[in-house]
Amino acid sequence: MKTLVRVVAALLGIVLLLAAALFAYLKFVFDPNDFRDKLGEAARKATGRELVISGDLRLSVFPWLGVSIGEARLGNAAGFSEAPFASIRSAQVRALLMPLFSGRVEVDRVTLDGLVLNLEVDPEGRANWADLAGGGEASTGEPPKAPETASSPGDFKPGALVLGGLSLRDATVRWHDRQAGVRYEMTDLEVDTGRLAPGEPLPLSVKARVTSDAPALDARLDVTTTAHLDLAARHHRLEGLVLALTARGSAVPGEALDARLSAGIDADLAKGTVQVSDLKLTAYDLAVTGALQAESVTESPRISGQFALAEFDPSRVATALGVALPLHKDPGVLKRASTTLRLAASPTRAAIEDLVLVLDDTTARGSVQVSDFKGPAVKFALSVDAFDADRYLPPQAAESDKAGAGGREASARAAGPLIPPGLAVDGHFTLERLKLSGLSLAELRLPVVVKGGQARIRPEAALYEGRYRGNIGVDGRSAEPRVSLDESLAGVAIGPLTGDLTGKPPRLTGKASVTARLDFQGSDDAAIRRSLAGQVALDFANGALKGVNLAALMRQAEALLTGQPAPKEEGPNETDFTDMKATLLFREGVASNDDLTMRSPLLRVGGEGKADLVGETIDYRVRTSVVGTLTGQGGKPLEKVKGVTVPVHVTGRFDAPRYKLDTDALVKDNLKEKLEEKKQEVKQKAEDELKKELQKGLRNLLK
Repeated sequence: MKTLVRVVAALLGIVLLLAAALFAYLKFVFDPNDFRDKLGEAARKATGRELVISGDLRLSVFPWLGVSIGEARLGNAAGFSEAPFASIRSAQVRALLMPLFSGRVEVDRVTLDGLVLNLEVDPEGRANWADLAGGGEASTGEPPKAPETASSPGDFKPGALVLGGLSLRDATVRWHDRQAGVRYEMTDLEVDTGRLAPGEPLPLSVKARVTSDAPALDARLDVTTTAHLDLAARHHRLEGLVLALTARGSAVPGEALDARLSAGIDADLAKGTVQVSDLKLTAYDLAVTGALQAESVTESPRISGQFALAEFDPSRVATALGVALPLHKDPGVLKRASTTLRLAASPTRAAIEDLVLVLDDTTARGSVQVSDFKGPAVKFALSVDAFDADRYLPPQAAESDKAGAGGREASARAAGPLIPPGLAVDGHFTLERLKLSGLSLAELRLPVVVKGGQARIRPEAALYEGRYRGNIGVDGRSAEPRVSLDESLAGVAIGPLTGDLTGKPPRLTGKASVTARLDFQGSDDAAIRRSLAGQVALDFANGALKGVNLAALMRQAEALLTGQPAPKEEGPNETDFTDMKATLLFREGVASNDDLTMRSPLLRVGGEGKADLVGETIDYRVRTSVVGTLTGQGGKPLEKVKGVTVPVHVTGRFDAPRYKLDTDALVKDNLKEKLEEKKQEVKQKAEDELKKELQKGLRNLLK
């Protein structure tokens, strides 16, 4: 037994003596700087680049086995700038010596100071790091094979590594893409971590400044979090993640951004799931909160989540983004908005459910599904309580619309099909109350179907005591859409409708029933007017034609025929009617009519003529006849014009028509009528004389 103890003690003494000798050699004799040239040669053989170590190499042995290095740089790839690919001011790494004998690596804090990394892309798109990553080798089209290694109990495992921390100080990363013509620089880069050990939380902090001249950018980034890493189970968490970004410059929308993102992230890569909780993003006076879940992230990701955009002021956000909003008729609009929704998405489809949109005094609710991104194929249902569109129009809507027409026309002609051929839409839009261009509509229903570059819309609405129904077809397979209309109005109070539409006193009142079957092609107002073709049938009951007093014109006709001075007119400048009907035919920018009929207890009216829709001028003749008792000056009946047709010529522009008694036609028609009366009188007299002579001759024969 004593012999065994002596042997063990002797062996232990020999080991200690060898260790001491090794320590003395490494400490006092071995100089790592002697290996600079060999390290440079090895780097040259491995990368083809020059490695220059100008600082001192230092080696520590006990209790830490480590190395520190001074200034060093790695040359750039051939064909790029002369700046080094990478350089450092100093670096240090060391590990406890004794745990190494048991296969455990306990590394002290790794420190890297003054790192400068120059990343470049040449005009042909080659990167100066491609050769280091094996990018310079010819590709066989097959994925690289994993190295075959034997597994043994002594193999290193991630759990055998303990890292005291990582510190990156005063680092700089430069990015110069000559192909894209952009240059960015990240300076003041600092990375700090806590102790990295299995089962222990890892604090992490990253700070950096990013700058650019073209486009101008000066941004500061600050990220903090605590990571929980389980490499064996492939389950990782980021707890208390906070990202703060402050940016200025023309590269930033609005040239100023102060954003903050906070969340918790749980990634179970073994199960392929990721969860983002307590998400909150603030920027430009916007605040988004929510949560996100993802499944099958490594194969076919499926994402779902809930999001809420807190109430904000859209006009303030637009100002912050540098967007100049147009003026509105109501300066009080775009002051309040918010959104909530649920989202579900996959690589091929997406759905938004429980959507609630609030804009000022309007609330919209609904859902949207995209079942195929390639088409895409869209299905939606959206309901709105009330919307006053006129509040959002510019103060001079007419001028704005005219000015914008040319731009829309040019844009449409330069573009491809108006409706993408693969787009498919099946949607339903409802709006309980709508005000648009002065018109008030209720119970608006708007089903929309789009397929094969064509759209079909079948709107319905209640308006002005009546009902509107439409059938609108749009062929958008070209830049100039073709539109067909099959519209009808039933029982509509036309006076209030036209008054609200034009903002002027109505020229026509009564209950209207209108049917229209029209076709046109074009993307601007002028093209639509030129190509308009079809027919419109009008039927008005119990109304009045404002701005023209046909009874007064009849009195003027009476005065003209009797040689009396024209009477002074009193009373409203309008013509009442019991019913009025007309058919308008449209072709090549001209509307024509030849079957106007209007009846009242006193008058019968007919008419024909044309209207130039492009030039907005009218040339129309109205024929009026007195069929009842109409009084003139002194209350005397107008017998001279009773039964006589009085023509009225309507000319001028649409917005300022002129009404004039057609005196030439009146005199001509009157003389023609007088001649016809005289002819009938002579004919009747001749017939009477002949009758008398025949009777006289007959009596003589009978005597």
